[in-house]
Amino acid sequence: MNAIAPLSPAVTLTAPDTLLDTNTFAIKVQELLMDDQRAPGVVLLHQHVVKDVEGGGFNFINVPAAHMLALDLDDATILRTADIDNGQRYSIVFDTYQQALAYLAKHYGLALADVPAPTPVDASPCPSAIVVPAHLSTPPRLTRRPLSTTAFSPFGVMHMSKKQPIRVFLDQEIHSRYLIQAGTNGLTPSALGERLIQSGLTQLERGDKAPLDAPAGDASPAPHGNGA
Repeated sequence: MNAIAPLSPAVTLTAPDTLLDTNTFAIKVQELLMDDQRAPGVVLLHQHVVKDVEGGGFNFINVPAAHMLALDLDDATILRTADIDNGQRYSIVFDTYQQALAYLAKHYGLALADVPAPTPVDASPCPSAIVVPAHLSTPPRLTRRPLSTTAFSPFGVMHMSKKQPIRVFLDQEIHSRYLIQAGTNGLTPSALGERLIQSGLTQLERGDKAPLDAPAGDASPAPHGNGA
């Protein structure tokens, strides 16, 4: 008599758990379940959404190191991978939520038909329709600026002069902390970066070398391989 092959587990995701939700930034996490039980080693799907930038943010799958040998790390949709727990766990980063879902379907058997479409995140008004509080109002010629020269704060909209871009590559853990601080303080990532740079320059100009003593690994050279 032929043996009956065991049935594959039903793979699903928990409902999104909102860890942070501000006017400009949101973090949600979902856990992978197999037959309604935690996947071995725990597999988590994170959504980091920058609300005031169209398509802003990123998504990543947090997996134990033991899973990495069985996963396709050459997948073209992967932006980068990062060690987030001293080699114990890794993050696999994607540009969109749908790409992360497709990866879970390919490697873990997630049934995409059972995954509801992500709930749209309320975004800040588009630049052409921004309502500026009276105490921050500006002459008509300054009320409409490209998003690249507009920063948002809890007190309204601040218009800034044209900037030259500076590229800094961060480890995934530092990048996540950076985005959390931007959202928590009601700033865009670029506005937070400008303030941190200004603060650090002021300290250096005073002779305080503390900004140069940041822990090794906070900033890294341009990524290689799957880096973006």
